[in-house]
Amino acid sequence: MQRSQIFSLLIFTGLFLLLYFGCDTKSKSHKLEEKSRVGNFELVSIERLMREARPELDPSAKAAISELEQQLKLSDSDSAKVKAVKRLSSAWYNSGQPLIAGHYADEAAKLEDSPEAWSMSGTTYALAAKAVTDPTEKQHAVSKSREALEKALSMAPENMDAKINLALTYVEAPPKDEPMKGVMMLLGLNREAPENTSVLMQLARLGMQTGQYDKAVARLEKVIELRPTFGAAYCQLALAYKELQQAEKAQLALEKCDIK
Repeated sequence: MQRSQIFSLLIFTGLFLLLYFGCDTKSKSHKLEEKSRVGNFELVSIERLMREARPELDPSAKAAISELEQQLKLSDSDSAKVKAVKRLSSAWYNSGQPLIAGHYADEAAKLEDSPEAWSMSGTTYALAAKAVTDPTEKQHAVSKSREALEKALSMAPENMDAKINLALTYVEAPPKDEPMKGVMMLLGLNREAPENTSVLMQLARLGMQTGQYDKAVARLEKVIELRPTFGAAYCQLALAYKELQQAEKAQLALEKCDIK
C-alpha cells in the first residue's frame, strides 16, 4: 500500500472514531422519542398474564370471557367497545385476576376519556396492587393506578374518592424518600374536608395498624356522629376498644356492627 493510501486510511479511521465515540449524532427529537419509549415501557405483559391465567379459569368463566372477547372484536362503535371492555374487566376481576381487570378498565377509560372512567381504572389497579404479591406486578399496578387517578383529577379536581385512592397508593407503596407521603396526603384531605367519613375511616384504619388506638377511636366516633347507622365504623370501633382493654365499650360497639 502506498504512503498516500495509508495516510488517507488513517484520516478516515480517525474521523470515523471521532464521529462514533466523540459526537452525539442523535437529534434532540430522536432522544425525546427514545426517552418516551423507555418511560412508556410496560413492566408487565398483560398478554402473558392472560395466557397463564386462562387455563386456570373455571369452564363457565372461560366461556364467558371468550364470548366477550369475540364481542369486542366485532364491535363497530366506541360505545360497543366500551361496554365489552368493561364487562371483560368485571369478568377477569371476578375470576381473581385484578391486574388483567385493571388493563381492561384502562382500555375503557382510554375510549371513554371521562373522570369516572379514569377513576374506575385507577381504583381497579389500586385493588390489584393490594392483591398481587409479585414485586414487579405490584409496581406496575401502583404506577398505572396513580397515572389513571391523576388523569381523573385533572378532569375533576374535586373528586374526593380519586384523591383518597391516590393517597392510598402512596400508603400502600410509599416512595423511599417520602415514606409518610400517603399519610400526609390523607391528613391534608382531612383538613380540607373534616367531615368526610371516607377519609376519617382510612385514617382510623391506619391508626389501628400503627397501634394508635386512641386516635382511631376519636376518628371512628366522629364517623358515627356523622353516620349513626354506619356498621363498618362500629366494627372497627369494637376492635379499637378491645385493644384499649375497654371490654364494655367494645361489646356495645360490637352489637351495632351489623347495622346496614
